[in-house]
Amino acid sequence: MNDLLVTFCEEALAHRKPGAVSLRSSVENAIAPLLPHREARAEEIARRLGMSHRTLARRLASEGLTFTAILDELKIDLAKSYLKKDELPISQTARLLGYGEVSAFTHAFRRWTGMTPRQWRAANDPKRQARACAHKSDVRFAFKRRPRSQFKCRSA
Repeated sequence: MNDLLVTFCEEALAHRKPGAVSLRSSVENAIAPLLPHREARAEEIARRLGMSHRTLARRLASEGLTFTAILDELKIDLAKSYLKKDELPISQTARLLGYGEVSAFTHAFRRWTGMTPRQWRAANDPKRQARACAHKSDVRFAFKRRPRSQFKCRSA
């Protein structure tokens, strides 16, 4: 079985175009492991890719990209991925993305999405939404004097 898989992989690699990996993918792959160490700077990424900072900037510009845009988009995607995991605290998410303070991550996340990480996590977790709606309906029966509109479950 191993020989068959090795043969298949070698054939797939042989049919692959040289240089098929885009510059964007190369930059993202170089950024990801450096984020937690706060070393994801354009100069460092260019060095790791074997080019000068200026060459990296020029090649990205030729594709209509900037290093900052790639970095922010990668951080947004990773942040959303990390926030989907309930067991991962927001403080750990901030550290994994290279933020020294949770407040800095919260400000950046709010700038990207319009909501805090906690709000985004609650809005994108179906289990939490169901529990919140169930809890609000229980509260409505306990406090009949309040207007019903205060206890409606809002969908995100």
